[in-house]
Amino acid sequence: MEAVRSWADSAGAAGVFIVAVLDSSALALPNATDVLIMYLTVQRPSLWWYYALVATVGAVLGSLPLYVLAQRGGEALLARRLAGPRAATAVAWYRRSAFTAIAVASFTPPPMPLKPFVLLAGATGLGPWRVAAAITAGRGGRHAIETLLAMRYRTQATLAVEQYGATGTIVLMGVIAAVVLVAYLWHLRGQTA
Repeated sequence: MEAVRSWADSAGAAGVFIVAVLDSSALALPNATDVLIMYLTVQRPSLWWYYALVATVGAVLGSLPLYVLAQRGGEALLARRLAGPRAATAVAWYRRSAFTAIAVASFTPPPMPLKPFVLLAGATGLGPWRVAAAITAGRGGRHAIETLLAMRYRTQATLAVEQYGATGTIVLMGVIAAVVLVAYLWHLRGQTA
């Protein structure tokens, strides 16, 4: 744990950027960016906005290679993997709701995956600026909330993590994911009604 803390202290915002890019591209580093920005905010509360911004930019830039890859070969993949009337209906729904779907997936912590939504965006021809805006809205909101909470409750958060450890963190992230999922489903219900 000391080695991780030492690395985080020395890496700072550059480490946040690298971890966010890696997490949004080929690698999966669940909650690594979240934990890193909260840890750094506890250490330097006045830079909460900077850590949230750097993490968001890293997430957007890390998603671009997946988007471009899907954009180049996505139509063939969709035709091969998603054939039939149900698939066509699902793809049509995604094209209508892509911005919201990407923003919600970006906001929701793991285990909600973002990569499939980015791949679908490229395959369905959603514009790159809309994808970047959706990821910015979702991750930007999530990282801003995380860093603001870390800044506001840094002493209590440190004590809670020491007392409850990983189990408490997992339960809290699960509750947050459930709330976001319910809000999203409520939004979808309003759109279809």
